[in-house]
Amino acid sequence: MKKFGIRDLVNAGVFSLLTVMATWCGGMIGFIPVLMPLVPFACGLVSGPVFMLYSTKIDKFGMVLIMGIVFGLVFSMSGHGAIVLPAIIILSLICEMILKKGGYKSIKTARLTYMVFMLFGAANLIPVYFARDAFVQSLIDQDYGAEYAEKLLSVMPTWSFIPVVLVGMLGGYLGCTIGIKILNKHFKKAGMA
Repeated sequence: MKKFGIRDLVNAGVFSLLTVMATWCGGMIGFIPVLMPLVPFACGLVSGPVFMLYSTKIDKFGMVLIMGIVFGLVFSMSGHGAIVLPAIIILSLICEMILKKGGYKSIKTARLTYMVFMLFGAANLIPVYFARDAFVQSLIDQDYGAEYAEKLLSVMPTWSFIPVVLVGMLGGYLGCTIGIKILNKHFKKAGMA
């Protein structure tokens, strides 16, 4: 097993923050309540290319876990709930196993890894679907207002949880596919096929 070096930690830190920032950019459409069901899709679409570039730097166990911990901390501290951190750590460990199975050199397993990673959106959405009253109150407390909360809940009925999560995975797939097209020379340089 390869050991972590300073370069690995720098790459993990930088790409974790870049991926979080790209995810947040995709999430901005959520300020329009009727677009909220598309937030996981937009997050995956925008951050997928960044992850694919990061995947050219991943050659050992732990680099996705670091990204997951950064994601979990950022999302937990920004009001997405305490469940996000443990959920994303579990997902990150699953992602690490997928990447390892692909020998850290497979574009297909890198893309599959990010699709699985995008399941973290399910943890972010748990309050919307399973603690609706508390979620509405938190929106009102954060000055979004009752009208925003009502519109958001009207486009996110309880039955839509699984479809919204699956659409997030689709966004991750498409984002990674765009990343593959854009970053083809980086994959060749990294010896990925």
